[in-house]
Amino acid sequence: MATTSSRLCLFSLVLYGLFSACNILAQPPKRVQDRIAAVENSLIPYVPVVGLKGWTLQDRMRLYKVPGVSIVVIRNYKIDWAKSYGLADTTAHLPVTTKTLFSAGSISKLVAAVVALKLVEQGQLTLDVPINTYLKSWQLGENDKTHQTPVTLRMLLSHRGGTSQSAYFGFTPDKNPLPSVPAILAGKPGTDSRPVVVNGEPGKGFNYSGGGYLVVQLAMMDVTGKDFASLADELIFRPLAMRGASFAQPLPPPLATRLAWAYSPNGWFKGMPYLYPQQAAAGLHCTPTDLAKLIIDLQNSYRGRGKLLSQASMKAMVTPLAPVSDGFINEEIGLGAFLLQQKGNTTEQGRYFEHTGTNAGYLAYALGSVVGGNGVVVMMNDNAGASELGKEIRRAVAQVYDWPGFLPQPLVPKSLPDSLLNAYVGRYQRGPDEVVTIRRSGDLLLETINNGNDIICVPVGRDTIALTDYTAKAYFSRATLGRATRGKADSLRLEWNKKPWPRLAEGIYLPNELVRLGRFKEAMEGYRAMNLNVYQLTYLAYDFTSNRPANLPAAEEVLALAKELYPKESIIYARYGDLYQKQGNRRKAIMAYQTALELDPSDQDSNAKLMLLSH
Repeated sequence: MATTSSRLCLFSLVLYGLFSACNILAQPPKRVQDRIAAVENSLIPYVPVVGLKGWTLQDRMRLYKVPGVSIVVIRNYKIDWAKSYGLADTTAHLPVTTKTLFSAGSISKLVAAVVALKLVEQGQLTLDVPINTYLKSWQLGENDKTHQTPVTLRMLLSHRGGTSQSAYFGFTPDKNPLPSVPAILAGKPGTDSRPVVVNGEPGKGFNYSGGGYLVVQLAMMDVTGKDFASLADELIFRPLAMRGASFAQPLPPPLATRLAWAYSPNGWFKGMPYLYPQQAAAGLHCTPTDLAKLIIDLQNSYRGRGKLLSQASMKAMVTPLAPVSDGFINEEIGLGAFLLQQKGNTTEQGRYFEHTGTNAGYLAYALGSVVGGNGVVVMMNDNAGASELGKEIRRAVAQVYDWPGFLPQPLVPKSLPDSLLNAYVGRYQRGPDEVVTIRRSGDLLLETINNGNDIICVPVGRDTIALTDYTAKAYFSRATLGRATRGKADSLRLEWNKKPWPRLAEGIYLPNELVRLGRFKEAMEGYRAMNLNVYQLTYLAYDFTSNRPANLPAAEEVLALAKELYPKESIIYARYGDLYQKQGNRRKAIMAYQTALELDPSDQDSNAKLMLLSH
């Protein structure tokens, strides 16, 4: 079963009298305030369930620990409403407003693609000419691959250039000066990145590359002689009155005061908004309203009414060039836009373009329909639980606004006797340290994978459940009824797996369960028996340290085991440093990072943390 976590489901907003417990809303409510209320109370899992009320936005923000959310909904090629929730700064208790800026992460690539297509229309760039034709201050290295198939703008915009460097991690504001784009592309010291090279076959398939977009950025700067922030402002932001949008790094003071603070549980996060001189890849700051204006103009361009791009350019943007993933939803890549449609869809009504953005402490979603003028932008100041929250908000909007071909058909629960439902309840071993727990929730079942969030499971037949975090079924087996299982199911099998997951007997626990029970000695013996390598053990420790809430005693026990088994591995001491920082023991943290650097002098992360602690 997928690890995407969901907890309850929906489908009767009887509170607002909008639709019955057994039917999807046919038309959105007439009043905008009712549409807002419907979305706020209709957050749903991946697969809807008939007859169940939705989650509230506030409850899900608390569950996922997301401080602030800002939403804009697009309807009929116009902004229908914009509303914000929670805090932009939890220390100062500043609320998020519709004027609050967020880091847009990789949505920057969608905007950068529009800038590039605008330059193509002006004749300054060409989609299918070798990109080195336009590069003056740095050149993309040639090799056997590029000699056979030169890298072009079209390839780079669709992540098919074979270029390296999937992502960039940004810099804290004390980095001064920020490295230049040519320096980053060359991987020079101080850039915290490797050189961008062609290490894949150009034009052969999808390979996500932030480095490729930095190549595009430099090409645009070289042919125009302008810095990228000014270029985007001139070609995109000013024409569309995107007044909060900027690629400037750092932001100018009038915009910087409106920026939401950044929050993340990740151990590497330094607790502040980061800077991204890799602007086209990750450097955009804006409001959801700014992005909504761009989405609407692109939708209008598709029907020949846009301000920025011609109809031909927009149609090229949403033309599939390579598959990204398949399943119930087929995902493909166009020029800067990811394209979504249900498998088997044959109409334009069910086609959508979108981009997700994740930077340190921020996460955002921007999505629009190719036709029909529907869309939503969600921006949040968290990059952990915000991932699931944003998807739930998108689905709520899709349901309330009756987006064609976006949601799976809702599941209809089948009534089963209590004796049968109770027979399914139990713990099933999916892997050496992975347990799937099934519990009752009325006439439904709840699944938990290890210590994750609840996923609702819908009985759809005898011994058959449908999952709501993915379009899949699972089957219980009761083949060996008798004293051993006392009439209970003895295994559970996902439909595409041949091997079932056996029921775990009462009193038999996997290591992660023993950790939660506080039985650390037994848990460590379990991990020892699994023969985990040093990276698996230190990742466990990292997980225990960075989880919300953290389990610092468990992290300490795992690191003690790792140190016993691999005493000369620097990464163990680096993780000890993180643990001691969490415990507030500055002296021990310094000593741990020093040991890590003695064992591995190239450990830049430990060196940076040590420098901060030593000041």
